[in-house]
Amino acid sequence: MSNEHTNGEEMRMEDFESMLEESLKQPTKGSTVKGVVAQIQGNEVIVNAGFKTEGVVDKSELAEDVKVGDEVELIVVGFDNGGYMRLSRRMIDERSEWNALKDAADKVVKVKIEAHVEKGYRGKIGEVDAFVPENHIDLKSRMQAPEYYIGKVLMAKVLKVGGGGKHRSALVSPKEYTIEQNNRERSGFLDQIKVGDVLTGVVKTLKDYGAFISFGAVDGFLHKSNIAWGRPKNPAKYMEEGQELKVQVLEINPENGKIEVGLKQITEDPWTAVKSKYPVDSSVSATIIGRRRNGYIAEIEPGVDAFIPLEELSWLRNIRTHINPKDVVDGRLMDYDDEHKRVVISVKMMQENPWKTLKSETPEGTVVRGTVKNVTDFGVFVDFGQFVDGLIRKSDISWNDEPTDLNAIYKSGDEIDAKILKIDEERERVSLGVKQLGQNPWRDMPKGGSKSVQVTITAVTKTGIEAELDNGLKGTIAPSDLEEGKGLDSYSVGDVINVAVVKADQRDRSVILSVRKLMVDNERKETKEYMKKLEQNDESQGFGNIFKDILK
Repeated sequence: MSNEHTNGEEMRMEDFESMLEESLKQPTKGSTVKGVVAQIQGNEVIVNAGFKTEGVVDKSELAEDVKVGDEVELIVVGFDNGGYMRLSRRMIDERSEWNALKDAADKVVKVKIEAHVEKGYRGKIGEVDAFVPENHIDLKSRMQAPEYYIGKVLMAKVLKVGGGGKHRSALVSPKEYTIEQNNRERSGFLDQIKVGDVLTGVVKTLKDYGAFISFGAVDGFLHKSNIAWGRPKNPAKYMEEGQELKVQVLEINPENGKIEVGLKQITEDPWTAVKSKYPVDSSVSATIIGRRRNGYIAEIEPGVDAFIPLEELSWLRNIRTHINPKDVVDGRLMDYDDEHKRVVISVKMMQENPWKTLKSETPEGTVVRGTVKNVTDFGVFVDFGQFVDGLIRKSDISWNDEPTDLNAIYKSGDEIDAKILKIDEERERVSLGVKQLGQNPWRDMPKGGSKSVQVTITAVTKTGIEAELDNGLKGTIAPSDLEEGKGLDSYSVGDVINVAVVKADQRDRSVILSVRKLMVDNERKETKEYMKKLEQNDESQGFGNIFKDILK
């Protein structure tokens, strides 16, 4: 009995150890097991994992083509009342996806957008929950209605991960992913091109000031001034959105990832042929397009501008010439301005120089008849049928004196004869004179010494006598220059007397007369003649005869 009892205890011990070992092999909740598909019953798959208890997993968590005999790796999520293990493949995927998200830096993932919620969108990264903020769903320029994104799978950049257990989630941004992709593509594109390259793009957007051309990774700007030679105003006249276009790279700005392109640059510049097409002295027609401080800008043809200096508009600088935008003018080509790519033309050279005609038809010294146009304090303007009026200055009205009030002599509309004194092309003036129609009385007046003339007294005043000469000039006699022994009361208006001209000054218009000087000069003359006669007699008759003649 003793041996039997001992053997029985040993067997019970072996059974206990076996049972303990077996119990330790049983899976626990959350452990990972590998098994083989034993049966497929509807939506459930029976898995033999090598334990006494078989496991059950939902067919939707496995591959669509799963079949009996396939090996699968699953996680134990629990046990049901029937003794079956509840298994899951989804939780393994969640765990691996979460670990990948948690450990990755700047992770790029695919997120499926499931719903639009407050302040953003809810989605899934595989089995991990994801949230997309409202302003990170897309680039602002491409924002769509919320319904547009529901159900779409978008590439996104992981911004943040957090939580644990059943509350694990990720914050992601499709916009940041798009920006990084664009920057990467843009940088690569800009590294491959250089100024002068000809690229093919598509007109993306038309604006009043130009067009944006898409080259895929980069948009190029085409300013309207670079669309065509000349001054294109409306880009829509040259292209339309969606049109394929070849353009030349004009400028590359790597800092902001932008390029500027030109369309006209791939065609010949009209300026290169301007000197052969428009030689100096040739006649051209141009359309006025703008005003500058010192002239006008005109267009001969697209790409060929002309500059018209103000002094080349008209031969008459003091007459305003009106030119308006869109006016067409004819001019003579004078020079080339290579720096500004424009020619210099003269409008006045296409017309006859009126000053040349005036000097030819009515030279200085010609007597003309005209009409008084305007009377001023300093002179009279006369229209004598030319492009400018002539001016008669006060000093050219009379030889004798300068009138104080011209309005008392002339009125607008009066016809008048005058002589052309000077044609001043530089100052654009024509000087006329009335007094020059007659002889200059000052010309015959003595320039020094004295001369006897006959005058008529025109006034007797306290300060002296005023008299008029035969040539119309007027002179004055001071009281001290009257005949000795006579006063002012000895003379009357209308008396005709002989006087000596002491001084005649045309500049001052003054003539000084003297009766006393005339008498003194006459006495001196008589004495001189008498003494001369004495000398002659002395030589022929002797002193005695001369004395005898005196005593008779």
